[in-house]
Amino acid sequence: MDMITQFFTEQLPSWLLFIRQSRWTPIQQLSPLMIGILLQLIVILTIVALVRFFPNSKIATTLTLLFDTMYEFFEEILGKDEKRNIKIYIVTLFFVIFVANMLWYTIDLIRVIFSDIDAIFAYIQIPTTSFNFNLALALVSIVLMLVLQIKSLNVIKFFLEYVPITGKGILDVERGTMPARQYYPVKGVVKIFDIIISLFVGMLDIVWLFAKVLSLTARLYGNMIAWWILLWLLVVWVNSFTQNIASADFPVLAPLILYAQGLLVTVIQAFVFPLLVAIFIKIAQGNE
Repeated sequence: MDMITQFFTEQLPSWLLFIRQSRWTPIQQLSPLMIGILLQLIVILTIVALVRFFPNSKIATTLTLLFDTMYEFFEEILGKDEKRNIKIYIVTLFFVIFVANMLWYTIDLIRVIFSDIDAIFAYIQIPTTSFNFNLALALVSIVLMLVLQIKSLNVIKFFLEYVPITGKGILDVERGTMPARQYYPVKGVVKIFDIIISLFVGMLDIVWLFAKVLSLTARLYGNMIAWWILLWLLVVWVNSFTQNIASADFPVLAPLILYAQGLLVTVIQAFVFPLLVAIFIKIAQGNE
């Protein structure tokens, strides 16, 4: 245990500082976020290589089963007629966020156990704790949704969906026994109001597109950051309380319970983001 503590408190920070300050390596030019993205990419490529070259291993079998389960779940939402590439994209979103969240979870767990290495976050920023990274994921997803909506409706119907200059038929009037000289003037007035209301609704739909981007971004970013702050406060409080009662350097049971809850949060947040994207795509293609 002393050797592990020495590694995380002395050697690891020294190595990170050496790598960042070494003139011969391009890593010093990278921001903590870019280093986090590279770390995440390395983990993903390692997983892909593991599944590709060791398909019968327990880890590869578990990952394959997880992929198949998520694929079938999102296929139920999008429909069997949806293109496979779209389903693969949604499942990939899940794994990208899941890997990032698990990296953050692991690094933060090490940081809490070995509290002397808080500086590790000065060198590495996990992507899902960055607002800009989450914004990029949201923008790509909403743009994909719009592209699929254009293919589903065609360009003209897509334009009229958001700029309904001919109205959406929200208001209408039945002629019944009404004479023509009364019906057509009334219908004209109703049509004008229908166009006005439809343009307002179209404007709300455009605003809702931006709201989708913001909601996807803020939900993932806010939940990850808020949970990290809350968990850190709880662990510090429990640690202080346990030290006062039992004079222990690190309370084992209570933080493990809190981190078990944190593991659930990381998995749920990785699941919610692609789930919302899948629902948005399904609704957008159902407008025809």
